[in-house]
Amino acid sequence: MSRSNATLVEHFAQADGDGSRITWAHAVNSRQKLEEALNDSSVMMLEADLLVRGQGTPKEEPVPIMAHPPDVDSDITFEEWLALVKMSQKGIKLDFKSTEAAVTAFEILKPQISTLHVPVLLNADILEGPDGLEPTVNTETFLGLCNTIPESTLSLGWTTSPKGKVVSPELAYNWQNVINICEVIQRFKLKQPMTYPVRAILMKASTLAPFKWLCDITCGTLTVWSADSDGVPLTQLLLVRNKFPKSHVYFDLPEPVEKEFDPFKDDPTSGLEGNTLGSCTKVLHEADWKGFVDDAGDDSRIYLGTETVVLSGHHAILMSRNPMNISDGGEINISGQVQFVNSPKVCDLKTNKGLEIYLHATIADLEHSSGVRCFIGVDGTASIRSSGSDEKETEKTATGPKSRIYAFHITHTDDTVSLKITEQESSDREIPVCISTEFNCKRPASVCAHCVIMRMNTANLFGVIQDLNLLVQ
Repeated sequence: MSRSNATLVEHFAQADGDGSRITWAHAVNSRQKLEEALNDSSVMMLEADLLVRGQGTPKEEPVPIMAHPPDVDSDITFEEWLALVKMSQKGIKLDFKSTEAAVTAFEILKPQISTLHVPVLLNADILEGPDGLEPTVNTETFLGLCNTIPESTLSLGWTTSPKGKVVSPELAYNWQNVINICEVIQRFKLKQPMTYPVRAILMKASTLAPFKWLCDITCGTLTVWSADSDGVPLTQLLLVRNKFPKSHVYFDLPEPVEKEFDPFKDDPTSGLEGNTLGSCTKVLHEADWKGFVDDAGDDSRIYLGTETVVLSGHHAILMSRNPMNISDGGEINISGQVQFVNSPKVCDLKTNKGLEIYLHATIADLEHSSGVRCFIGVDGTASIRSSGSDEKETEKTATGPKSRIYAFHITHTDDTVSLKITEQESSDREIPVCISTEFNCKRPASVCAHCVIMRMNTANLFGVIQDLNLLVQ
């Protein structure tokens, strides 16, 4: 790894491996602010914004300048700014506010990148986020430019509520946001280190699992930032600090927020209530499960994190690592939670789409092999279908309130399988109480000893599986 795309804690030894110890100078968009930041020995990173001169006006010129909207002019151009910064040992984060600024600035940056021996973060909001406006930077253009500077670190984010607008307390990042950006990263085959700029006030307890998963599968970090007017609750910062390794999260915060946060950095749990901590805990026993795509030509994909599995398509398989058999009087219990998230490609889904869980089946022929298929549908359908060695098939189905999130529990005994799902989005009522069916389990040991297989039955829907647990008794 070159020095320019080393992580911030790798480059700045004085941070002692702690992302919260990285210090920032914000909005370094004028000669005066740049001079002050360069002369401040405590500052490690310079954050600055880029537009083209006269952006969006009749006087627009293809000259990149240091400015943040609504300003459209500056007393320093990007070329001048970069020439001064190069003489320092401070890292830089360039926040591109328009496609035009990115195109013109990259023409200046690319020939000089090899002379920069500091971290270079290339930032843009490329997707719409909570209450966000349409991005002003074209995703395809920006990422195409980024691919020409492999020495950089990419900082890819989401638009959020505009400056000055009060952020609703109900707003938060969600699984749709993180899956969308993951799909972009995969589509453009990005190889640079990643950091994700997230607005602190939108980082609720419910958002920790999505971002933990995103950082897991991309080896990424978070950069937590806040607007001066946000009034971020301390609890939200402590939840992030407690959830992630200290080397994986940077905090770019206003001074008053930083002062409140600082005393709790070494022990964030001291500022959190026990029930808050418990609500954030998700477990995936990696020794029990493996994931793969069994057909490279299919549009299926599976992303296996340390706590969460996200999969889509017929050929994306999540399978228990070891075959299981039921002893006399014993049982197998499989439990977890599934959340359904639309693919960016579609808006509507047919009612027969969802998560399939197979027992006594083989990957080679899931559709027709004998065994048991448990199904949880996006429309609230729960069903069990079984076919024995005599090829007779039975199915039992029930439908409850439609939801996007269901807890499920499968119990498999000598001769029965039961499936229970609980709607999680708006209430805790069970739908249905229990569905059971019987099938012939008196088979050779080679058949009865089986793996659990999970897959989605469409590429237009993602299944987010959490709290997955497998117990053989």
